[in-house]
Amino acid sequence: MRSQVANRTLALAAVTFAVSPGVWAQTNYAAEAAKNPSATSKPTPRMADGHPDLNGVWHHFFGIGTIQKVGDSFVVGGAFSPQSAALYNTPLRDPKPEYKPEPAAKVKSLSDNQVKEDPTLHCMPPGVPRLGPPHQIVHTPKQAVFLYADNTGNEWRVIPLDGRPHSTDPETAATYNGDSVGHWEGDTLVVDVTRLTDETWMGDNGLFHSRKLHVTERLRRVGDTIQYQVTAEDPEVLQKPWTLSRTLTLQPDALEAAAPCVDKDAGHYVTLEHHDNTR
Repeated sequence: MRSQVANRTLALAAVTFAVSPGVWAQTNYAAEAAKNPSATSKPTPRMADGHPDLNGVWHHFFGIGTIQKVGDSFVVGGAFSPQSAALYNTPLRDPKPEYKPEPAAKVKSLSDNQVKEDPTLHCMPPGVPRLGPPHQIVHTPKQAVFLYADNTGNEWRVIPLDGRPHSTDPETAATYNGDSVGHWEGDTLVVDVTRLTDETWMGDNGLFHSRKLHVTERLRRVGDTIQYQVTAEDPEVLQKPWTLSRTLTLQPDALEAAAPCVDKDAGHYVTLEHHDNTR
């Protein structure tokens, strides 16, 4: 992981007794919504072309639990701190994807060995859809730029809104964030994502996918909120499409850049226990 969590895995066994497991899988969507309780009742601003204005900072990644060795002691922080537990204690209760029998066995194996197998725990990009909803959107009539300050580093995606189709060039390589194009269906921005590499996971706990993964994101602004929905379809490994939903709330502060991710865990594992880093 990044430098400030260099000793997280190494120290985990020594400090587990002091950390509430309930903190590990929490996020801060509810805490952000509490800052703007009347967000949904506010008028929805629009661009000159009549479409909803998606500009703004919409989310701050909660981050991960940190455990640092200071002298002979271990200092617990980030998502593991008591202050964070008090602020961010609303679990998302996301549905789990339904895998076909043979891929399900691989999911279990990857999950059991997540601290070694999970690409994001070794500073690789999460990819779509694991990257989650955008933290900030820069929106013009011709394109939307999604910005992310993730625990693996800073990410961005450029989504054309000018009606262009996906690339048909057979030499176009699959990437972590894929090939995204957007269009409007009424007041909902629909982002279609193809050409995703199979080097990423869809989520924690071994949720791998194939090169046939197809992702659709839907963003609808309501007042000072965005109703975000993402659906992953992968007929090679999933029994049916998997859909997650989030409510984003317009934030008053700026999006701060993420610190560089530096993997210092590899080779220092003392346990295979792991927790969710929900986005």
